[in-house]
Amino acid sequence: MHREEHCTLAGRRCVFWIPEGPGPFPVVCLCVGEAESLIPALIGTELPPVLFCHADAQWERDFTPWPAAALPGREAFSGGAPAYLAFLRDVLLPYAQLHYPVFRDAAHRAIAGYSLGGLFALWTLCETDLFGAAASLSGSLWYDGWTDYLAAHTLPRDARIYLSLGRSEERAGNPRMAAVGENTRQTYERLSGALRSENVRLEWNRGGHFTGIPNRWRKAMEWLTAPWKCIA
Repeated sequence: MHREEHCTLAGRRCVFWIPEGPGPFPVVCLCVGEAESLIPALIGTELPPVLFCHADAQWERDFTPWPAAALPGREAFSGGAPAYLAFLRDVLLPYAQLHYPVFRDAAHRAIAGYSLGGLFALWTLCETDLFGAAASLSGSLWYDGWTDYLAAHTLPRDARIYLSLGRSEERAGNPRMAAVGENTRQTYERLSGALRSENVRLEWNRGGHFTGIPNRWRKAMEWLTAPWKCIA
């Protein structure tokens, strides 16, 4: 069982889901637009006790690491990820450490996101040592400049990374977004060469970007939190 607590930090609505028990608990930051509908699918699984946290974000602003042209019918990507990462580092995580019984080391912290949130999660692991693991579910790795950026950055060898993609996603009608398949493969190959092989996982799912999202999250969280199962 988890209890749910809400607060507003630096103008952002934040939610924490705290498991029962004395702790300390590992922490997973969820990078999605809304997390409330996702949490029941995660809490009802055989996961170790984990504190989940979420802060409001705008997809095109907060999850994009640098500016890029808009997709048809969407707002331009403004590259606000550095500011959102600063909020996680300077506000959200310190608040969690002050108010809840959580581990304070990166080995017991993970960041996970879907779509642009997945892109942000991987980028964050390259930019900071706040987290020891990341999950990118149907991550927007088609994003302009992503593979060049990854090739220029080094990750800690003990980092753990989970990638997933729907098999139909690379057949998107938009040529820019259709690059997601090849870019995800390149990302996996790059990470597999840089990290321990057992620390990188790429899972292909049936369907497109919006197929079976709760189940994709469950599989990602089971893999991501597996090292924490010994924590009572």
